Amino acid sequence: MNSLHDFFNYAEEFISVELLEQIMLSVIVIIVAIISVRSIKPVIRQLDDKIDAVDLSKHSYKLFTKAIGYLIYGIAIVIILSIFGLSEALYMFLTGGAILGFAIGYASKDIVSNTLSGIIIAVDRPFRIGDDVELVGIRGIVNEIALRTTKIKTGDGVMVEIPNSLIISKPVKNFSKKG
Repeated sequence: MNSLHDFFNYAEEFISVELLEQIMLSVIVIIVAIISVRSIKPVIRQLDDKIDAVDLSKHSYKLFTKAIGYLIYGIAIVIILSIFGLSEALYMFLTGGAILGFAIGYASKDIVSNTLSGIIIAVDRPFRIGDDVELVGIRGIVNEIALRTTKIKTGDGVMVEIPNSLIISKPVKNFSKKG
């Protein structure tokens, strides 16, 4: 029994009550973040089902839930850093994240442009799979709508993959939607 008492006395020299409170608060923040991320998917699905104007495709649903999840985890990291009084580390973290985000965004501007255009196509739904369309001057049947590209099969059987950013910037003719 003495050894256990000695252990706690020894640990008390290194771990203050304030540090234990900070650790407990951090654990609570992590648990809340995990629960929030896990519960966001059904909430978004229910909103999608209830609001007729929003009809999220499978791809945009996954992208949207991941983005919200990353946002929640980012907020949790900021809260934990502030709990430990690491404001300088917090500023460095945010600055580093901003610089990294800018560098990645600049390097992948075409990918980001195509992906954002894919989200717009998924929400606006100017055409659906199976529609007879003319996109960027190419006529065919829509075979696949992904985040970065849309695939159409032309009349002569050729599969054409068109970047979504081109589709957004040009007129779309949908021969399946007349009137």
